[in-house]
Amino acid sequence: MAIRVWEVLDASETARNAYLRILSRPTLRQVAQNAICLLLWLDTTMGFDVLTDVASMASIDDSLTRVVYEANALCSYVLHGHYDAVPPPYDEGFSTITALCGGGRLVDHWFFRFHRDLVARGIAMIRDGVARLVFDENLYEMMRRFEEDCNSFLIPNPEPAPELMEPFVVTTTTPPEDSRTVFVSFPECNPLTSQDILDYFELTLRYGGCIERVGTERPCARRSAKHGIIVFRSVAQRREVMMGEPAAVFRVDGRDMWVQPYRPPC
Repeated sequence: MAIRVWEVLDASETARNAYLRILSRPTLRQVAQNAICLLLWLDTTMGFDVLTDVASMASIDDSLTRVVYEANALCSYVLHGHYDAVPPPYDEGFSTITALCGGGRLVDHWFFRFHRDLVARGIAMIRDGVARLVFDENLYEMMRRFEEDCNSFLIPNPEPAPELMEPFVVTTTTPPEDSRTVFVSFPECNPLTSQDILDYFELTLRYGGCIERVGTERPCARRSAKHGIIVFRSVAQRREVMMGEPAAVFRVDGRDMWVQPYRPPC
């Protein structure tokens, strides 16, 4: 059964409230929309609850200003390869977004640099899908009028506008590989190599040839590697390794490795 536009609007109430809260600062509409697309990606694909936090912030709260600044800059970088504003110093990073996403165990500034292509695909899909409705003032006005009619004794059987009853169609898709992907992070003080990770799953845990590829960050002068990615050969193999868990910590040669499956937007 097709999902209707009004159902998406109803399910996106938190995103809409966060969008209106950002606009109340005031904020340029494009900046607000960039920020919401980035935050929607974090919530829907990574399991965070950042939009709820943003929706509850006061318009004059400095934290809201920082979230909007950071989310807009990250969205611009991921989609276009450059920041829409001067990025924060590397030692500080995008501290507000990092704090809202668990304090940097997985998501930090370098996460977006390493996974840029994958994040860009997800944000583009959200921008062309759910976010398009979240930003549509006319649709929300139709919803408001319909809800008023439902609460009125003067209209016994109110009907929503035809636009609200249309099926929600997603035209942008992500490649199948994204559904077989997990994000990986490990201690910077004692990083893992791609071969360490491959051997752990296929030899130590004896899952055999379950992995299509493994990638890890290249260390640089300022920091050691922290982030990695694993693409399994099938969704079923990924599910088996994760044992159905939304995230897990694996002990690899005495080092903790955080593993979290990617859930592409749909």
